[in-house]
Amino acid sequence: MNLRKWMSLFGTSILIGSAAAVIVGAALQLMDLEFRDVGAKGWLYNLFMMALAGLSFGAFAHMGFFAYLMLNYISRSIFKRPYLWVATQGFVTVFVLVEIVYWTYGSDFPAATFWALPLALTAAAAVVAWRKAHETTAGAYIPTMFFMIAVTSVEALPSFRSENIASLIFYLIPLFICNAYQILKLHRILDNTVSENRTAQIN
Repeated sequence: MNLRKWMSLFGTSILIGSAAAVIVGAALQLMDLEFRDVGAKGWLYNLFMMALAGLSFGAFAHMGFFAYLMLNYISRSIFKRPYLWVATQGFVTVFVLVEIVYWTYGSDFPAATFWALPLALTAAAAVVAWRKAHETTAGAYIPTMFFMIAVTSVEALPSFRSENIASLIFYLIPLFICNAYQILKLHRILDNTVSENRTAQIN
């Protein structure tokens, strides 16, 4: 990993966040009767603001990704046996899912949110984790689940506090997409770095 590749990952992440926010925001606006007929200028302004918000989502997701990498590095030196750190991540993942139920149950969110959201988040994270494990090793499955569920939920915490389903969707989906991109891109970047270093040594 070098600075150029890290900045490339950051730049791509914020662009993905911006695009995801525009798509999700436009879909939410179409479903909202109060904002559907705001005129061309209103639509352009709203899409522009959504794009800016998406850039911040991408940057925030990248910060969370960097924080997770640091946590993972430190935890591997603390836990002498690797399976203990993996087990801890699995426990925290389940705990966060229970917390999501607690945050959304009996709130102003739609009644089904307390069970539909954890299930949807788990299913989507499982797809990302399966892909990660398929491209790397089976040991990456639980850490990826932890990152996609626990880290994404912490990043989207302000939207849980809003108790507004549109706000929750607008925050959560772009953050999830950015995190999925980053976790699936990481091993490719590291593999390329190793290959470049080997080539440099041969030459």
